[in-house]
Amino acid sequence: MPNAYIIIPAYNEEGNLPLLLDDLISLQLPVSKKIVLVDDGSRDKTLDIARQYQGKIDMEIIIHEVNAGIPKTFYDGLKKASELAEEDDAIFIIEGDCTSDLNIMPQMIDMIRGGSDIVVASRYIKGGKYKNFPFIRTLGSGIVNIVLKIFFKTNGVTDYTIFYRGYSARIIKKAFEKYQEGFITQKSFAANLEVLLKVREFSNRNSEVPLVYDYGLKKGKSKMKLFKTLGEYRSLILKRIVGRSLW
Repeated sequence: MPNAYIIIPAYNEEGNLPLLLDDLISLQLPVSKKIVLVDDGSRDKTLDIARQYQGKIDMEIIIHEVNAGIPKTFYDGLKKASELAEEDDAIFIIEGDCTSDLNIMPQMIDMIRGGSDIVVASRYIKGGKYKNFPFIRTLGSGIVNIVLKIFFKTNGVTDYTIFYRGYSARIIKKAFEKYQEGFITQKSFAANLEVLLKVREFSNRNSEVPLVYDYGLKKGKSKMKLFKTLGEYRSLILKRIVGRSLW
């Protein structure tokens, strides 16, 4: 595994991006780092900041002229990374708000090198937890993950909604080969679950590492439209119940 492609979805992250990119520059990994940043129509200085860092770190920037949302951002980032990567490379998605603990990435890479095709940074295994997170949202997230585990049980996975995951490039390439432009069809943050469900059929092993999700590290508000996302989760669950789910 010579390379780790790290996808950063970025929308109005001028307050977070310099710290995140500085942390990535100093991050010591057993492989080469290659950044794929997707600027999703930011209206602040996110794109300008990203361009300033291109000479400091190996970074490809994908630009959405207008905000297209997380599904399109995920699709474009994963598509670009899968095109650039070799099958034995790793592909990561992290958050652009500094809440993805980069210190656990070396361990995640070691797991992928050891044969895991999906490695999830989990808040729900021993050592993982929420920190500085609103109680109601913590409770709600926990309940959603329990429900998703019941209906979409995936061996080795306890955290179904976290962005922070590592994949072997092989399974991302396989998913694009099978689903092509239909790889991501959801219209909200539920696209993150869809990615997991569609790549798991190509995975030989799934693993997790504990993540301390410190909400206090981010600057700015969450961009997730809660009720839209919950509505899509409900729709997927209903399809599963009546046997119509494709995954």
